[in-house]
Amino acid sequence: MVRYNLELALRGLRRFPRTTLLAVLTVALGLAASMTTLALLHMLSADPLPGRSQHLYLAWVDTVQAKSADYKSLNGVTTTNYKRIKMADAQALLQAHRAVRQAALVGLDADVSTAAGEHVQQGQSLLGTTSEFVPMFGVALRYGRSWSAAEDAARAPVAVIDVDLAQKLFGTGDAVGRSIQLDKTVFRVIGVSTRFAPQPHFYGLDRWGFSGSDLENVFLPYTAALDAGLMPGGSDGCDASAKGQRSLFEVDPARCAWLAYWVQMDTTPQVADYRNYLDHYAEQQPALEGRTRQKAQLHSVSEWLTQQNVIPDNARMNVWLAGSFLLLCMVNVAGLLTAKFLRRSAEIGVRRALGAPRRAVFMQHVLEATVVCALGGVLASPLTLLGLWILRMQDQGFTDLARLDPVMFGGLFVLALAVGVLVGVLPAWRAATVEPGLQVKSA
Repeated sequence: MVRYNLELALRGLRRFPRTTLLAVLTVALGLAASMTTLALLHMLSADPLPGRSQHLYLAWVDTVQAKSADYKSLNGVTTTNYKRIKMADAQALLQAHRAVRQAALVGLDADVSTAAGEHVQQGQSLLGTTSEFVPMFGVALRYGRSWSAAEDAARAPVAVIDVDLAQKLFGTGDAVGRSIQLDKTVFRVIGVSTRFAPQPHFYGLDRWGFSGSDLENVFLPYTAALDAGLMPGGSDGCDASAKGQRSLFEVDPARCAWLAYWVQMDTTPQVADYRNYLDHYAEQQPALEGRTRQKAQLHSVSEWLTQQNVIPDNARMNVWLAGSFLLLCMVNVAGLLTAKFLRRSAEIGVRRALGAPRRAVFMQHVLEATVVCALGGVLASPLTLLGLWILRMQDQGFTDLARLDPVMFGGLFVLALAVGVLVGVLPAWRAATVEPGLQVKSA
């Protein structure tokens, strides 16, 4: 019976072809608009490190003394607090090692070249960090190794670079044992990693949130970076005794909060124990006695992204607008199909008079509506790709991530079939309630 009704539905598509084509185009436009915005939101809200991010936490202790009200950016705009800590606190937490893994980190910039000063790559993004960052964040090494805790303590001038930078500098991916120059200091390459670019860039939101092109391509001990004169570009506040004026781009490494501190915990009791440890650490700081504001916090990746409002509001707004447009398209398609089905009232009446039950007539027309929307889904696929391409042409920092992955590609056709069923119910019901006696008499 289903096969027979499907055959009738396919024949029905050839009746009144202009109406059918208009319905297919309307569905395609609504689906393409919705899937374009949903695909972008899907990429923006994806897990940045699948399998790892649920075990990572941002630890924060506020030990900045006499944080003054005149700490501001150069244009006087209030700056965002990225929950960075002072170097002394980071070193104390690293030494205590109360987490499974832990890493202090800071984003830096420098010109990178070979030791001879050749093949200069200007303005490269670096990540100054500690030895456990690479295994903790799952940076995949193609050649060599990461540095050890002993090399951290020795402030060794070593680095891990990604394979793209190695190819640009040395013409080969295997650059282990060679040397690079960061500004004026030579570092020995001990490892070569694959491309590492989590989206969003959750561990360094002070640098960027989303980007398909920006990424750190050099990892090195942050202490060695300081020795090389590579200074952090910003902080979350400085002690009143910090050198110089406290502005957005002036950082005193000893008295400013400029290091993000991430820890790994694998179980809920470990998280609770570490939170208690942070609170206890804050209470033991003499400079914090009598302070009323919160002294210590521990944020999961999801909590941190929500707190920082990483997903742009206009991305969510566009989804609602596109969904409203799809609903409008569905209403119009339902009207078109109702008109199309009722124009075949005589045919439906004859079929009913010959013994076809209402259920069979209803199923035939629901299937016809579903096929119309499935064809709309097929047409919506290239239109969605076009919409995503247009988004990528816009320079908004996150739009270059607009891609249609296999999950969303399958979701497009699931949505098309769901729309077909929803759109077809009312027109099919109107067709199934046609009185056969009146239609046969008029025929």
